[in-house]
Amino acid sequence: MKTEVISIEELLQAIQNKNKKITSLVEENVYLKEKIDALIRQRFSPKSEKFPSNQPGLFGGEEEVIVEEDTEVIEYTRKKGGRKKPPADLPRVRVEHDIDEADKMCSCGCKMHIIKELISEQYDVIPAKFQIIENVRFVYGCRCGEKPKTTPVPPMIIPRSQVTASFLATVAVQKFEDALPLYRQAKIYKNRFRVPFTDSTLASWLIKGSEAIESVIERLKLRLLENEYIQADETTLQVLKEKNRKATQKSYIWLGVGMDKYPVVYMQYADNRSGTVPTEIFRGFTGYLQTDGYQGYNPVVRSEDITQLGCWAHARRKFADIVKSNKSSQESQKYANEVLILIRKLYKIEKNIKDKPPDEKTFIRKELSLPIINDIRAWIDSKFFKAQELGGSIAKALVYLNNQFAKLSVYIYDGRLSIDNNKAENHVRPIALGRKNWLFATSVKGANAIANWYSIIETAKLNGLEPYFYLKYLLTELPVYQRDGKDIEELLPWNVDKGALA
Repeated sequence: MKTEVISIEELLQAIQNKNKKITSLVEENVYLKEKIDALIRQRFSPKSEKFPSNQPGLFGGEEEVIVEEDTEVIEYTRKKGGRKKPPADLPRVRVEHDIDEADKMCSCGCKMHIIKELISEQYDVIPAKFQIIENVRFVYGCRCGEKPKTTPVPPMIIPRSQVTASFLATVAVQKFEDALPLYRQAKIYKNRFRVPFTDSTLASWLIKGSEAIESVIERLKLRLLENEYIQADETTLQVLKEKNRKATQKSYIWLGVGMDKYPVVYMQYADNRSGTVPTEIFRGFTGYLQTDGYQGYNPVVRSEDITQLGCWAHARRKFADIVKSNKSSQESQKYANEVLILIRKLYKIEKNIKDKPPDEKTFIRKELSLPIINDIRAWIDSKFFKAQELGGSIAKALVYLNNQFAKLSVYIYDGRLSIDNNKAENHVRPIALGRKNWLFATSVKGANAIANWYSIIETAKLNGLEPYFYLKYLLTELPVYQRDGKDIEELLPWNVDKGALA
């Protein structure tokens, strides 16, 4: 039997290859442990970005790192001096509580008189109630045999349906703003009001209603592209019945938020996350486009006259996860803590200048923020290769920060621009909340309806309008405008008088 002879060089090479593979597997294991830890914290831990006081600082005696929250935090504190008075514009119902007539007689024999009234106020609510609108039309005729005349059909948002504008607005707001699934709404209507709706009926109304407001959605997209500054984002959506696709495959809702001229939130459904979608959405746009760094936006940036901005919140979050992780090494946490302190200084400057005009913001940023940006650039250069040796999350965080750095610095030079993409994230967040309740869209038509209703509701909110009252107004007036050939521009949220919606 012949024995194969292996040379010393081949044996050393084999050992070296094995060592490389072991090192690679160890680094991957560290990264996966950090990733699992981050996912567990994301699922079960509070979403605060306030760090524990035992985290190391960049300098001796440095204060604890507290990264500004991505969302507004409202603290409810009870002030001294009692409870707040109910709003003056709420209707009042006077209920008098009097003593018996016999008790009004004084011991001296005289009848007592009222000295003063003591009024205490309580909140009360009138439960929702169903009523039937009977639309009565008349047919007129003459004995001469001339063709009868019939009262025209009044314009309705969904012709020949049983749903009014008010009821459709209620169903839409309860699902897309209040995250109440249609089957729960149907159950409430049946049990509480004895109205036998099914969730499929409500879904059909929402789909038909979304098709009826398509002209408004198209107008919102046109106005979005007329802005000079847009924030963009995307989120997943599961659609059960899509042609040539499995129910488990991810689909997406893409959105753009107008940040200057027109306060628009435009959303669009797509069955993929490729660069063809933003290329279609933002075709013809010129100006600033702020994203989270996803490469799918690069094609439209290259094809149009667009300057791309990065998002410091996304860059910060990657290091914040390392600081909060129980699986990251002390050296990784130290590096992450160092850059978080610098990023925090940028956010502190933004907090102090948030109410100043753009020109003044630009001046202050160049004077105060630019030196910090330069410090971060120097920090990246000094730590980059060491972070790659450490591997895991700190390596990936530095790669992201390094690759995005030029885009992250753009906001310095124009006071109209934001340090992060949080406004877009805030408008995409209701979809994430809704998914936890209604889970998925059944069909592509349903997915398009979701995008349309969220576009209207989030745009209303961005313009300071209460979604229900605006939707009721829009769904009532739109059919009339379409019948009369009037320009629907007057119906867009920024053109509507808030007083007309009450």
